[in-house]
Amino acid sequence: MSEESQLFHVVEESGKFEVLDPSGRSMMTCRDTSSAEHYAALLNQAYKRGYKDGYREAKSLKQ
Repeated sequence: MSEESQLFHVVEESGKFEVLDPSGRSMMTCRDTSSAEHYAALLNQAYKRGYKDGYREAKSLKQ
């Protein structure tokens, strides 16, 4: 996936796995990497399908 589609990402901290947003804030903490990666993928997908596509559509309507 491109860097843009990986806005939410997983980092390990003290044996726990945090899902971070683009500004580095922790969105959630999971006990295992697979759960954290799953949530990060869902957040990235929601961003792409919702916010990003909605913004593009609204921008195209203004022109």
